[in-house]
Amino acid sequence: HIHGHSTFVADCGVPSAFDEALECDNCTMCCNADDGCYPQEETNIQKLGVESYEIFAAVLFTCFIALCCMVAILLYIIARRKNIGNSLTSAVEMRIKQNDMYALSKIGK
Repeated sequence: HIHGHSTFVADCGVPSAFDEALECDNCTMCCNADDGCYPQEETNIQKLGVESYEIFAAVLFTCFIALCCMVAILLYIIARRKNIGNSLTSAVEMRIKQNDMYALSKIGK
């Protein structure tokens, strides 16, 4: 008994002293032939409901790619709206220049 919890340690780690490693789902600690021991408890990722770090990494990478795509689309939309605004400004400036030239031609200068 350690801190009110019963413990059970087995040689279920890798490398094993046996030809095939023992499987012990109810063990609280697994040790290997190199005297390395690790607790048999859920990782933080498993507590979130994800089975393995590989799946977590794939989900994280997919979310990162999706975020990059959304930022790229947002920047494209902003740039397009900015260019539309510039086109309208250019059209207005061109119209003002045409009006100025027409007025000057009528005045005689």
